[in-house]
Amino acid sequence: MKFALSILALKLLVTAASAQTFSVFYTFNFTDGSAPNGGLILDSAGNFYGTTQFGGSSNRGIIFKLDSTGQQTVLYTFTGSSDGGIPIGRLIRDAKGNLYGITSVGGDATCSCGTVFELTTTGTLKVLHAFLGGTDGAQNSGQAELGLVMIKGNLYGSASFGGVSGCDGNLGCGVLFKVTPAGVETVLYRFTGQADGAFPQDLINDAAGNIYGATGGSYMQGNGGTLFKLDTTGALTTLYTFPEGAKGTSPRWRLLRSENGAFYGVTQFGGNTTTCALGTVGCGVAFSVNAQGTEKVLHTFGEQADDGEEPSAGLLDAAGNGYATTFYGGTVNSTCTLGCGVVSRETSGGKYSVIYRFTGAADGFNPSGGLAEDTSGNIYGATLFGGSGANGVIYKITP
Repeated sequence: MKFALSILALKLLVTAASAQTFSVFYTFNFTDGSAPNGGLILDSAGNFYGTTQFGGSSNRGIIFKLDSTGQQTVLYTFTGSSDGGIPIGRLIRDAKGNLYGITSVGGDATCSCGTVFELTTTGTLKVLHAFLGGTDGAQNSGQAELGLVMIKGNLYGSASFGGVSGCDGNLGCGVLFKVTPAGVETVLYRFTGQADGAFPQDLINDAAGNIYGATGGSYMQGNGGTLFKLDTTGALTTLYTFPEGAKGTSPRWRLLRSENGAFYGVTQFGGNTTTCALGTVGCGVAFSVNAQGTEKVLHTFGEQADDGEEPSAGLLDAAGNGYATTFYGGTVNSTCTLGCGVVSRETSGGKYSVIYRFTGAADGFNPSGGLAEDTSGNIYGATLFGGSGANGVIYKITP
């Protein structure tokens, strides 16, 4: 996933790889988790928090903490029953140190459609809401990163399915929801699969409390996904509709939004369909959409040798350099027939480079989820697979 956005230039130019140091920070062994997929978050003491989709005593995932030296603590092990399981998104942390997140299974015994949870500082997990799979929404597992935002103590998020039927075999088109600290859920918007799109992704918010995000597309309308705004009155506005093809299809992961109202992100598919290993679906693009709703393709993946394919979420560091990963592309071998994935960087001057290509060995493969930066400027991320135990790794890239 190769989406690198600089805060100044926002231009992608392919250059020689920068001399940065890659190291494996932590390797999972299944007992302590497997398949880390949510983006890492960092506290003021330098500790990281994250989730794995699988592993643990019930193979339904864990919540973990890593200190600055790479020592891990398992904070909670999911059972996959009423407490939920297979967490799929990045965590958020409140001022008291409580953690909040989303699971894709468990919760309601009949539906097993996922939960919104709180993990207290004492290690107690509270299910704030269990999805019922109907009009209130339902989650999905897989290569995804959903997440919550907190506004005035309330949690806001998206459910990939549920709501209005008619999308993806009538599983539903997805909803936007609010959950209070007392666990009361309110559905703020149900996507219809029409011009408003379907399958909402991760969310961001502005200082006024407006929420922004993307939808992955609409089978009913044939569009390639949308960018949307949900204002504080609950009104949804479609800000941009992707036309599919060269301009990208299915925006995924978390958007970045500049002070002038422009959005930056990546699409999972679309773009190049000729030299791309993923073939006719395309390898994805990096894009910007300005406040007037005009899209610019910043980079098309899969066009350069050993380039990444199928991008995911990125990070802007304190110096304005952009980092991101791709799930595929880069080194192709017997372990990674479509490529093991890459980490890319774009400098604040607008120069783009692939800085690391995963090999599928002890360094892991198929990087997934968001990136994090510590106070020294080191970048951290996760691979879904690989490592010495084939359960994924946390890696570190020094400046």
